[in-house]
Amino acid sequence: MKLKHTKTAVRAALNGGSFFLTCRPSRCRRGPTSGFSIVEIILGIGMLTTALVAVSAYYIRLLTVSELTTEHIQSGFLLEEGVEVMKLLRDESWSTTIAPLSTTTTYYLSWNGTKWTATTTKQVIENIFTRSLEISDVNRDNVTYNIDPTGTYDPGTKKVTVSIGWQRRGGNVATDTAQTYIMNLFNN
Repeated sequence: MKLKHTKTAVRAALNGGSFFLTCRPSRCRRGPTSGFSIVEIILGIGMLTTALVAVSAYYIRLLTVSELTTEHIQSGFLLEEGVEVMKLLRDESWSTTIAPLSTTTTYYLSWNGTKWTATTTKQVIENIFTRSLEISDVNRDNVTYNIDPTGTYDPGTKKVTVSIGWQRRGGNVATDTAQTYIMNLFNN
């Protein structure tokens, strides 16, 4: 039977026809057609690559957000520390640590191993963060004693603004700020 199909195919080819046109589908079997075609393989690789790229991009973004969150948490702790240091300096001696600070100068907090001081020398923390502070005078209303910009100068109260700055990836500078008021509680 195989010989008959071969003769039919040759005869069809010689007459300018096609083997498939002269042979009925039920008799012309070419063998099993199992396995993947090249198109299916390329589509599968493309879909797998797309999925891997999407997952990789997701994890890269996740790591970036995690890093930014970590920096803001550290910044928050440094802000809190800066406010507490100013309260500590106030408690030590208002007249020698707080009162002499100028309202037109940017200060930095420095730890010498035993004591905190306010200095004009820039201090970099962990090679990432810069903590600065500014002191502002406070005015109060003469009747209510509430803080009022148009009131009378209060030499026993200062507004402290602590700022933490750091450089993010890509060159952007991030800044977190905290403000508080400190008063000469101990008249020292």
